[in-house]
Amino acid sequence: MIDTIHLGLKNWTVKPGADLEVNTGNMNYRTGEVRQTLLFKNTSGKETYGARAYFNKEKLGLTIKPYAGKPGAFVNFSAPNRINTDNYYPIKESQLSEVFEGVENELLENGIETDIQEAKLIRVDTFKNILTDEETECYSRIFGLLKANRAKNKNTYGVTGWLMGNKSTQYCVYDKILEMRKSGHLTEGLKKTLRFEYRSLKSPSVKNFFKMDQTTVKELKAYGWNAIRSRTIKAWKDNFFKYEIEDFEIIVESQLRNEMEFYQAKYGRNFFSKYLKAYGAYFLASSSGGVEVIKKALQNMNMDRLKIYRAERVLTETLVEVQSLRNDSKSPQTLGELYSELKYKMEKVEA
Repeated sequence: MIDTIHLGLKNWTVKPGADLEVNTGNMNYRTGEVRQTLLFKNTSGKETYGARAYFNKEKLGLTIKPYAGKPGAFVNFSAPNRINTDNYYPIKESQLSEVFEGVENELLENGIETDIQEAKLIRVDTFKNILTDEETECYSRIFGLLKANRAKNKNTYGVTGWLMGNKSTQYCVYDKILEMRKSGHLTEGLKKTLRFEYRSLKSPSVKNFFKMDQTTVKELKAYGWNAIRSRTIKAWKDNFFKYEIEDFEIIVESQLRNEMEFYQAKYGRNFFSKYLKAYGAYFLASSSGGVEVIKKALQNMNMDRLKIYRAERVLTETLVEVQSLRNDSKSPQTLGELYSELKYKMEKVEA
């Protein structure tokens, strides 16, 4: 439910001998001038100057740097990672206090004293895992069609990841099992999982998302576990799962119409014949294993090399054209049924 958290510490102190790396300054290469600012004065009164001070532990990061004209201390961590060996499973309600107490204690062990309850929330990521019936790529066209409110930017990572948002808020959907494998985590026994992350990237967006006053750790804990869960689900319902299945099928129909209009503009009155041939070639290549398999079959038929070359070229050009228009699902379910599955599991099913 809660994953990445960034905090700005309030009323923090540094003890002598704190476990910190210090970047002593940024040098202007042309002039040789080294720019330094006061980073902190420890509890013995010793001042430390530089560009920043920091530590990066296995499950906690700290950075001390100038911010708004004075030194600031910032920490970042993953709440599930502080409890488990990875961040697949969400933490439980009873573990939220344990997470923050652990952060405060680890800071103290490394020479930084603060009251974590008064720390300001700068970034909070919430998430929900959805165990899917189909492989991730089957849902790819759904996220190609849908958009989030006020999401100016949209990035697609193959057929397994989608990121939409702006400078303060992001909606991220990705194949969690694939991401874990790439990170070297064991995934044996885990089911097919789509991860839905809502990321409040700045303190004002955190404040707006949770309707807070001071945007502190204390307020987050007081907000309530069920309220956090409900607020996360509502964000996805309001942006991606606001359609009934009939409405979503209208969106799909609109996409088909756009594709046919593309062929109509390109080929004129014979567009529908071209459209059917293009998709025939696309599904032939998809079902047979690709252009190379078809090429080999033609070669085994002792077809003229020039004809094979022309067939390969036409097939490749057609595939590129179709793929530029859409990314088809390999599921026997319709897009409306796949959308309905995700919507139901987002609203009703606990992962």
